[in-house]
Amino acid sequence: MPFRLVVWDFDGTLVDSLAASLEIFNRHAEELRYRPIDDPDAVRSMSTREFMRHHGISVWRLPRLVRLFHAAAAEGIEQLKLYPGLIETLAAFRDGGVRLGILSSNRDDNIRRCLRVNGAEEFFAFVVGYPRLFGKGKALRRILRAERADSSEVLYVGDEVRDIDAARKARVASAAVTWGFHTEHLLRASHPDHVIDNPAALCELVQGRTARPDSAR
Repeated sequence: MPFRLVVWDFDGTLVDSLAASLEIFNRHAEELRYRPIDDPDAVRSMSTREFMRHHGISVWRLPRLVRLFHAAAAEGIEQLKLYPGLIETLAAFRDGGVRLGILSSNRDDNIRRCLRVNGAEEFFAFVVGYPRLFGKGKALRRILRAERADSSEVLYVGDEVRDIDAARKARVASAAVTWGFHTEHLLRASHPDHVIDNPAALCELVQGRTARPDSAR
C-alpha cells in the first residue's frame, strides 16, 4: 500500500544544516557550561542522550539551549539549502497525490523562511515546530488525529535515532536517511522500517514500488 501522508524532519533531513548547527552549539558552550564539539564525526555516532551525557548537558539546561539555538538559527536560516534531488522528489510526491508535512524541533517560522527561499514551501500542507528534543512521538500522534490519517498510510522521514523512536511511538513507518546527522550504523541499530541512502530510493518507496534491497529493512 503506498503512503498517502509523508511527514518530514527538517534539519539534516530536508536541509544540510550540520555545519551551522555545530557552529551554534560551540558558540554557546562557555556560556552554558558544556563541552564543545571537537570531533564532529564522533558525535554522529552518539544518540541524543549519549551526546548530552558526553558533553555535560543537563536536562534543566536543555530548554535554554534549545531557545538560544533556535534564535541563532534564525540568523542564517535562509542560507541553508535542500539536499540535492529533494526538490524533484517533493514534486513527484505532489504530482502523485501524496500529502506532505513537516514535524521538526526547529521553529516553524524558521522552517518556512528556509523553504520559501529554496522554492519548496508550496509542497508542504503543514509545518509543525515542536520545540523539544524529546516527545516527537506525541506530536506525531497529534498530527495523525488532525489529518484523520490511517497510521498504516503514514511515513515519518528523519535522520536521527529520536526520529525513528517518534515514528515507533506513533505506530507509523519510519524512513531513516543516511545523508543527515546520525551515521548509517547508528540508524540501523535502532531498526527503522527503511534505511534510505538517496532521494530516488525514497521516491520509489513512497510511490509503492519495491525499494532497492540495500535501502529497506
